[in-house]
Amino acid sequence: MWTQRRVGAGLLTAALLLPVPVSAMQQAFQRGSPRQATGSGVTARTLVLHQREERREFNGFARSLRAQFRRSNGVTRASVERVIKDVLLDLRAHWRLETRTRTIASPFDFPDL
Repeated sequence: MWTQRRVGAGLLTAALLLPVPVSAMQQAFQRGSPRQATGSGVTARTLVLHQREERREFNGFARSLRAQFRRSNGVTRASVERVIKDVLLDLRAHWRLETRTRTIASPFDFPDL
């Protein structure tokens, strides 16, 4: 009886420590592995090369933006860093979509500032 309580308390504690609800984890396991081949789309090599090209464009974009506002005050530089971070988050979401669908979507558009 005592061990059943400890096991139950341990499961409850583990469930509380997880950041994802258990029902969401069960649904994810039921859907299957995300690495299943879709049968269509581009090869992984092509996708990696495309994302590497976009990463180079992002690095150039960030470098030029930082250079343009290098001698500005701290508030302006902080806002520039926030813009760069937001663009990077958008780019990563774009890459997630491309990776999940195994297609090369339209090229990522960097904002005109």
